[in-house]
Amino acid sequence: MQIKVMGTGCHKCKALLAATEEAVKSSGVQAEIEYVTDIIKIAETGLMSTPGLVINDKIVSSGKVLEAPAIAELIEKNK
Repeated sequence: MQIKVMGTGCHKCKALLAATEEAVKSSGVQAEIEYVTDIIKIAETGLMSTPGLVINDKIVSSGKVLEAPAIAELIEKNK
Protein backbone atom coordinates (compact mmCIF):
# COMPACT_ATOMS: atom_id res chain seq x y z
CA MET A 1 0.00 0.00 0.00
CA GLN A 2 1.26 3.46 -0.86
CA ILE A 3 0.10 6.49 1.08
CA LYS A 4 1.02 10.06 0.21
CA VAL A 5 0.50 13.04 2.46
CA MET A 6 0.52 16.16 0.33
CA GLY A 7 1.20 19.64 1.60
CA THR A 8 3.50 22.60 1.55
CA GLY A 9 5.10 21.93 4.92
CA CYS A 10 2.64 23.87 7.04
CA HIS A 11 1.56 22.90 10.55
CA LYS A 12 -1.67 21.23 9.31
CA CYS A 13 0.21 19.19 6.72
CA LYS A 14 2.67 17.95 9.33
CA ALA A 15 -0.23 17.11 11.66
CA LEU A 16 -1.83 15.00 8.93
CA LEU A 17 1.49 13.23 8.36
CA ALA A 18 1.80 12.41 12.06
CA ALA A 19 -1.79 11.15 12.23
CA THR A 20 -1.21 9.02 9.13
CA GLU A 21 1.90 7.46 10.63
CA GLU A 22 -0.05 6.71 13.81
CA ALA A 23 -2.93 5.16 11.83
CA VAL A 24 -0.60 2.90 9.84
CA LYS A 25 1.17 1.78 13.00
CA SER A 26 -2.06 1.04 14.86
CA SER A 27 -3.73 -0.76 11.96
CA GLY A 28 -0.74 -3.01 11.33
CA VAL A 29 -0.84 -2.71 7.54
CA GLN A 30 2.28 -2.67 5.41
CA ALA A 31 2.39 0.80 3.89
CA GLU A 32 4.93 3.16 2.43
CA ILE A 33 4.24 6.74 3.53
CA GLU A 34 5.57 9.55 1.39
CA TYR A 35 5.40 13.24 2.32
CA VAL A 36 5.09 15.27 -0.89
CA THR A 37 5.85 18.99 -0.61
CA ASP A 38 6.60 19.77 -4.26
CA ILE A 39 3.71 21.98 -5.40
CA ILE A 40 4.05 20.79 -9.01
CA LYS A 41 3.76 17.13 -7.97
CA ILE A 42 0.78 18.02 -5.79
CA ALA A 43 -0.92 19.80 -8.69
CA GLU A 44 -0.28 16.84 -11.00
CA THR A 45 -2.45 14.64 -8.76
CA GLY A 46 -5.42 16.98 -9.17
CA LEU A 47 -5.50 17.86 -5.47
CA MET A 48 -7.17 21.25 -5.09
CA SER A 49 -6.47 22.04 -1.43
CA THR A 50 -3.91 20.91 1.09
CA PRO A 51 -3.34 19.02 3.22
CA GLY A 52 -4.25 16.04 1.12
CA LEU A 53 -4.20 12.30 1.63
CA VAL A 54 -3.73 9.92 -1.27
CA ILE A 55 -4.00 6.15 -0.87
CA ASN A 56 -2.91 3.96 -3.78
CA ASP A 57 -3.08 6.95 -6.18
CA LYS A 58 -6.64 7.87 -5.11
CA ILE A 59 -7.34 11.18 -3.37
CA VAL A 60 -9.29 10.25 -0.23
CA SER A 61 -9.13 13.56 1.65
CA SER A 62 -8.29 17.17 0.90
CA GLY A 63 -8.25 20.42 2.81
CA LYS A 64 -8.54 19.00 6.31
CA VAL A 65 -6.55 17.32 9.04
CA LEU A 66 -8.00 13.92 9.82
CA GLU A 67 -7.52 12.12 13.12
CA ALA A 68 -5.74 8.74 13.14
CA PRO A 69 -8.96 6.65 13.56
CA ALA A 70 -10.52 8.29 10.49
CA ILE A 71 -7.36 7.63 8.49
CA ALA A 72 -7.33 4.01 9.66
CA GLU A 73 -10.89 3.64 8.28
CA LEU A 74 -9.79 5.07 4.93
CA ILE A 75 -6.84 2.69 4.84
CA GLU A 76 -9.19 -0.25 5.50
CA LYS A 77 -11.59 0.87 2.75
CA ASN A 78 -8.81 1.35 0.20
CA LYS A 79 -6.76 -1.81 0.74
